[in-house]
Amino acid sequence: MSVRDSDAPEFTCEMCGDHFATEEELKDHVWEYHELDGDVPP
Repeated sequence: MSVRDSDAPEFTCEMCGDHFATEEELKDHVWEYHELDGDVPP
């Protein structure tokens, strides 16, 4: 997959700058890594 697909929106985490293909992935990332301070059980 290319670094940037022209037909795919890109969502960026404002807290760390990571990029995600979907808003859902971004929300999951923020919840897991920022709201819970990275303390996520496996």
